Amino acid sequence: MAKKSRKTSSQYSEGKSKVGISLTPTGIGLLTQMAQNTGLSRSELIERIARGNIAIACQQARMTITVENPPEAKETSPNNGATKSPTKIQVIEGEQPLQPDVSEPGGSGVSQEDYQSLQQQAQQQANLIEDLQQKLAQQKSQTAEQTESYQSLQQQAKEQATLVKKLQKQLAEQQSQSAEQTESYQSLQQQAKEQSNLVKKLQKQLADQKSQTAEQTESYQSLQQQAKEQSNLVKKLQKQLAEQKSETAEQTESYQSLQQETQQQATLVKKLQKQLADQKSETAEQTESYQSLQQETQQQATLVKKLQKELAEQKSETAEQTESYQSLQQQAQEKSNLVEKLQKQLAEQKSQAAQQVESNQFLQQQTQDQEKRIAELEHQLSEQQSPANQPTESYESLTQHNQEQEDRIATLQKQIVELKRWATLGKAELNKRRSRRLF
Repeated sequence: MAKKSRKTSSQYSEGKSKVGISLTPTGIGLLTQMAQNTGLSRSELIERIARGNIAIACQQARMTITVENPPEAKETSPNNGATKSPTKIQVIEGEQPLQPDVSEPGGSGVSQEDYQSLQQQAQQQANLIEDLQQKLAQQKSQTAEQTESYQSLQQQAKEQATLVKKLQKQLAEQQSQSAEQTESYQSLQQQAKEQSNLVKKLQKQLADQKSQTAEQTESYQSLQQQAKEQSNLVKKLQKQLAEQKSETAEQTESYQSLQQETQQQATLVKKLQKQLADQKSETAEQTESYQSLQQETQQQATLVKKLQKELAEQKSETAEQTESYQSLQQQAQEKSNLVEKLQKQLAEQKSQAAQQVESNQFLQQQTQDQEKRIAELEHQLSEQQSPANQPTESYESLTQHNQEQEDRIATLQKQIVELKRWATLGKAELNKRRSRRLF
């Protein structure tokens, strides 16, 4: 579309105006070459071609434009108010042979038929020019309408430029959002990959745990078998323990009876000790009396020596004293034998009491050992009962743990499906925005 600009002075009665035209590099090169060959500028060359002052002849031309200029006298400036006759332009399509200049009929080299055909062509061209003039008038009216529409289009273009700026701003925001969504989509893809790897690891761990659960089930069954055997053993031990308790009760009763007998014997020993003490005191008195008797005997012997004379008199008395002394000695001997017997019995009773104390201590030691053994058996029984219950608890905890892991895997799978859905939506939205950006 031609764009008007400021006017410049020229050799014509009209002023020139700058217009912008678009040509291919070939057209620009040919136009420049023609201008150089003719010694004209490109604008002057185009001006003269448009005025019909320069004709371009070519054998391969597919369109021929004939221009009928008005006389030079009629061409006046628009300032003097005179009008000039319109220029007739005729366009003939198709290849046209180069024709010589024909000025008169019957001239040199031109026949009458050619002249008539040329006149006929000229008439046709005149008719064509009239049609073109009518079309030109229509085009002028259309041009006026187009000018108005052009102004409205300019207004619309301004509005559209404002709208384009807004759209560009929105597009920039959408591009930033698209970049963020692309990053979030990539991060979601990364998270989806990581979660997929995590799910694989969890599935592997679940398989391992299932195998471990199977092994634990087998071990649990073996533990149940062992628990049954231990239960039978515990029953046997309980039976033995009951027997030992009955034996211990009997031993306790015998021990109590022995304690009672020991107390009785201790009482008897105390009595014997008291009697022995009494006998010792009596023996001491007899010893003192014996010593006193010996002293008296010595005195009497001395007295016998001195009183030999009185010996005869005193023989009867001495015989009596001797008899009494012998009886006293016999009594002392009997008492001594009795004391020895009592001491022997006391020693025997002491040895029996010591043996009873030792047997009681041995029985107490055995009872303590049996109580310790019973406590150990009860502890072992409680330990055996606790491992028997422990596999059930461990199996239940493993079942609960497996259930929790299966729930976690299901949750992760749901999250992965949700992330894939969001990733698909983000990708579709990104493609939609890219398509909008392209259009």
